[in-house]
Formats: sequence, C-alpha cells, structure tokens
Amino acid sequence: MTREPSDFEKEIEILEVESQEQEVKSEDIPQPEAEGEAETAKSNFDKKDYDDFIFTKYHGRKRSILGQSVNHNNTVSYSSKNHFVREAGAKHKRKKPWWKKLLIILSIVLASLVVLLLIAMAVFFMLKQSGFSQLKNSDVDMNTPVIENASVAVDNAKNTITYNGTTYEYNSNMTSILCMGIDKNKDEGFGLEDDKIGTGGQADALYMVALDTKTGKTNVIGISRDIYADIGVYSSDAVYTGTEKAQLCLAYAYGDGKETSCENTVDAVERLFYNLPVNSYFAIEINAVSRLNDAVGGVTVTLVDDYLYHSMGLPRAGSTVTLHGDEARAFLQYREVSILESSVDRMNRQIQYLEGFASTAVEMTKKDITTPVTLFNIVKDYSVTNLNASKISALGYTVVTSGAEVNFRKVPGEIIHNGEYAQYVVDEQAMLELILDVYYTPIN
Repeated sequence: MTREPSDFEKEIEILEVESQEQEVKSEDIPQPEAEGEAETAKSNFDKKDYDDFIFTKYHGRKRSILGQSVNHNNTVSYSSKNHFVREAGAKHKRKKPWWKKLLIILSIVLASLVVLLLIAMAVFFMLKQSGFSQLKNSDVDMNTPVIENASVAVDNAKNTITYNGTTYEYNSNMTSILCMGIDKNKDEGFGLEDDKIGTGGQADALYMVALDTKTGKTNVIGISRDIYADIGVYSSDAVYTGTEKAQLCLAYAYGDGKETSCENTVDAVERLFYNLPVNSYFAIEINAVSRLNDAVGGVTVTLVDDYLYHSMGLPRAGSTVTLHGDEARAFLQYREVSILESSVDRMNRQIQYLEGFASTAVEMTKKDITTPVTLFNIVKDYSVTNLNASKISALGYTVVTSGAEVNFRKVPGEIIHNGEYAQYVVDEQAMLELILDVYYTPIN
C-alpha cells in the first residue's frame, strides 16, 4: 500500500522544485558582447553587483513550514541583504556641507553661553539679596544729643527722634560704609612695627557713605580728622584701657593696623554720630589711589593752588586738568601743616576729587555692573575691609538701577587752635539736623 506523503514532505518537495527553478541562469547575468571583452566584463561585474542581483531576485520569498517563517535560499539572501543595506546606506550617506557643521558648532556654543549667563544671573541675584540683608540695620540704639535751646527726644523702641516738635523715623533701608584713607604705605606693610601700638598709621581721610538701598540716593559725608572725639585707647601690650578725647585720626593708630584699627575707628565715628550704626568699613592706603584713578581713566579737577605746579610741573591754580598716576595721590594727600585751615582745605580738594571719581565710576557701572568688583579687586591687596562679594553686588545693583546722584557734604563745624593742635569743633545742632536729613524721614 502506497503511503501518501505527509504535508511536511510535500512542502519539502515544493521547496526543492522552486529552488531548482530559481537557480541563476547564465542568460540572467549580463554577458560580454564579444569574447575579447570577457575579462573586462568579469571585472566590471564584481561580487557586489552579483550580490545586488541575487538580493533583488530572491528578496522576500518566504514560505510557512509548520507555522514557521522560512526564507528561501537563506544563506545567499541573508548575506546579500546585509550587503545591500550596507552599500545602499553608503550611497545615500553624504558629508554635511561645512556651513551646516559651522551652524551646529555655533548653536552649541550659543546654548552654552546662554546656560552660563543664566547661572551667572542666578548667582548674582543670590549675592545681591544676601548683600542687602547684610547692609541694612534693623535695630538702632541712638543716644540723645544735648543741644542748647532745642527739644530732642529719642524713642529707640520706635526708631524715632522728635526734634523741635517734629517726629522723624529711621529709614531702615539705609546703610553706612566708613571709608578711611591711611597714611601708611604698603611698602611698610599693614599692621604694627615690632608689635608696638601706635605704629599702624593714621586715618587722615574719613568719609561716611550713606546709601539708601531702595532709592539709591547717596550722601558722602566728609569727617575732619581733627575732630576731638571719644576714641578707644589701648596700652602698649594691646590691652583696652577705655576711651579718651583725642583727634579722630588717632583711633586707627590704636589697634593692629588692620581689622581692630578699622573697628576702633568705626566705634569712634558711631559715638560722634550719636551711636548711629555703621556696619561696613573700607580702609585703603594712599599708594592705591593712583591705581584706582587710572582704572577709571583719570579724574578731572580744577587746581586750587600752585602746589602741583611746583612739585610735579602741572599748570597753575585755576587750571582744569585730568590727573593720572601719582598726580592723584599728591592732589589728595598734600597739605601745609603750618596753616591752621590746611586740613579743611585738603578735605575740600578730596571732595572735589571724589565727586569726579564717583561720577565716572557710576557711569562705568551702568555700562558694566561688574565695575565695583573690578575696582575692588584692583586695590584689595592695599586695603582692609569687611565688604564682601554679596555687599558689593548689592551696592553695584543699586547704583545701576537707581540712577540717583551722589551728594557730598561735611560734618558741620569750624577749625580752631586749641593751644597745642588744630581742632575741628562740631556744630552739634547742625550735626543732628544733618543726620535727620540723611537717615530719617519726618512722619508728622
């Protein structure tokens, strides 16, 4: 009895027949037209062309055997397909034009710069906010001035002063920075000589920068070095012995020539201003002035005497000149000690110079908000300060956004000779009115 072939055997037979039918015939492959051209045709029709031919002819022929997908001529078809994909990809792949590569590079660089800018803005914002909180004074503990023929009442619980019937409230947005010009050169080094108190230099120039951090309104108050004030005194072995009346410039000498000298001067100025809080200080030695001066391109002033004509060859009194280098230092430092008013005359020259410097520096800051930090970095090795990046960022932001001008004023008073030294006597009533005008706001 003849057995019927199974489905599987039938499928195998079909496959064998189809395989024989699908053999590549010689007429299917391009032949050379002449016998002499055989070698050339053979070289032209290389394996790549043959694989492409086979792949095209057998691609996609599948049968289902027992529910499985089978690719006929599996070995040839599979390898040919890979070759086809590889060659097709190579044919379609083209090098990008140089300008497209450039655009990609520029886009990456631009994106990186944007990210860095955003990070810098975030850092600056945090520094600014931190700086404002450090600059402001929330608590004020003012002393009551004793002024003849005037009614003065201080209420520190409410941060108010009532003067001649009008009540004034302290402006909590105010900050004070005491700036000091020290007559000791850096060549001698900051600090004391042989650890001896009194050898750290003197604060020959004293200016209080009173800034409203909200409005940007700024007042710079010149303070005479010859004011007799209560200054802290230290023994030769640096032991604090109390306070005594002495020239204000000597407060810096009683200290280490660095931080404690600055703090001792700040304390003396606070007492002079009826215990007004001063939370920042900046002391700079005189030789750094020329560096700051040149960093803003020089400062233009009007000469008031012939000192620089005789000493440095500048034009005579009345001439307007732009100071450079040591000319600025000399303009700010010199005075004729034999003349009673010499310290006052010097302060007037300093105020004229500071007006020009401040105007130039403010304009620079409006164009480049990093200017305060740049100027600080120029003189940081020639200064002692408790200003930090946060405070400086807040101050720079205020200058740029407010557009307010800087006003220069002086502690009111007159110079006398006390029999031994020149002494600047403060007008107490005018002093109180100056403080109320700068730091307080009338509320009734």
